[in-house]
Amino acid sequence: MRADVFIDKTEGDHVEISVVKHGLSSGPAHKYNTFEKAREVLVQFGFDQEMIDRQLKTLSKAPPSFLLKFPTVEIAEEVLRSLDFKAAVFQAA
Repeated sequence: MRADVFIDKTEGDHVEISVVKHGLSSGPAHKYNTFEKAREVLVQFGFDQEMIDRQLKTLSKAPPSFLLKFPTVEIAEEVLRSLDFKAAVFQAA
């Protein structure tokens, strides 16, 4: 599924990852307690690890509610399901 992926920093320095089917305006989001857990998810989505590290470094220095967008990416539905982004898969059907 072609998807847009957004990350934002929430109160308490948690990271929220949102997956939006390309062309839609909203999609499922999951909150992760650490930047490392969020990084693991982004790696599984297939993003370049150096880009992930740059984006997370930028996010770590930003205030809460700061939103960053990753480039549009093709994410296999199995990967989305395995990471519990089932709503994104359902919207893709």
